[in-house]
Amino acid sequence: MNKQLDRIIKSLNRLDDDLIWKKMKDSMNSIGNLCLHLAGNEYQNLISAIGNKPFIRERAQEFNSEGGISKDELSSLLLRTRSESESILSVLSEQDLKREVIIRYDLEDWNRMLRVNASG
Repeated sequence: MNKQLDRIIKSLNRLDDDLIWKKMKDSMNSIGNLCLHLAGNEYQNLISAIGNKPFIRERAQEFNSEGGISKDELSSLLLRTRSESESILSVLSEQDLKREVIIRYDLEDWNRMLRVNASG
């Protein structure tokens, strides 16, 4: 897990803050958006679902953000998220590995991902 994270951090460090938030096209995501999304996914799937921590995520904001977060802050977010994930994974029991987990999604995010309009 950490090998790829190290590559992401090294790549971020080579860029200036403006370039991190640049989108080549309006339909594309910036590097900053992708970093926020990676941290959000890891939190949702490992920390919240497996670690039974509260579900706190603003998935739409990960893609709508247009800056205001420096590369150092993005790196810190990714590293903090990874550290918390490692803490959870390091104490999992065999029983934990066999249990079913529920990945929670906000209805709005679920609809956006499936391109439908389901009601809750």
